[in-house]
Amino acid sequence: MEHAIGVDIGGTQTRVAAVGEGQILARRAFPTRGIHEVERAIREVLVEVGWPQPTTIGVGAPAPMDMRAGRILGCPNLPHWNGVEVTQDLGRAFGCPVSLANDATCAAIGELAYGYRARDFVYLTWSTGIGGGIVSGGRVVWGASGQAGEIGHIVLEPDGPPCACGKRGCLEALAGGASLARRAAAELGTSLSARQLVERAAYDAAARRLIASACRALGQGIAILWEILEPERIILGGGLTGSWATLGPQVLSAARSMARGEPRLERTRLGDDVGLLGAAALPAHLPTDW
Repeated sequence: MEHAIGVDIGGTQTRVAAVGEGQILARRAFPTRGIHEVERAIREVLVEVGWPQPTTIGVGAPAPMDMRAGRILGCPNLPHWNGVEVTQDLGRAFGCPVSLANDATCAAIGELAYGYRARDFVYLTWSTGIGGGIVSGGRVVWGASGQAGEIGHIVLEPDGPPCACGKRGCLEALAGGASLARRAAAELGTSLSARQLVERAAYDAAARRLIASACRALGQGIAILWEILEPERIILGGGLTGSWATLGPQVLSAARSMARGEPRLERTRLGDDVGLLGAAALPAHLPTDW
């Protein structure tokens, strides 16, 4: 039996799990800081499940990275991880192979291994930011350096609002949760999270306009993906999909108005664990020709 450890590093929370045969056997969750906290959590779950050491460790992170070197590059949202040699440090600590990939790509792997198991799909995460992972012919699309699937940084409005990546008018700048919160502060004069903005849209016309604009931008991004890739489905996860009953019809309507055919959208079946399970399964889905 594989003794796999999955690590899902988030902007605010990091989660670690021991995974066996697609089941989470033990887990820890804690505020995101640095690699020492991850090492401690891995040791704790190993003790809980009675494993002397892991077979493999897979790590997903929402940050620019050098996948081949296993290093996280400069990322303002993860200051404790800037320049960290993730695969070297964890490999030295636990004596096993360690892999590093983008968190949304790990989520796509989670769907491929344990979720819908479709052969051709896109996983799209809609939360603080927007990210994605692509599966074609049953295989993960990595790109030349492992950075394929950066859906959130497709430019939809070249003169649009600035994005954290340095460009303007990216999908993430138009529809990401952090961007929505900034726009709410500027246009409504109050501090609201994206989730609170969705709730306010039920009775506030200005909030409704912001939400409608974000849903249309996301629909536009989905239509572009649909035309280029023709996936079986686009699977969505992330915090904002918790409001799918309100947002989903608007997103789908916008996507259908801009795409030929009928884009098929599904919410993930794996909930918040999709990235964690995918990180544990990551080593089995890495490119073999790098």
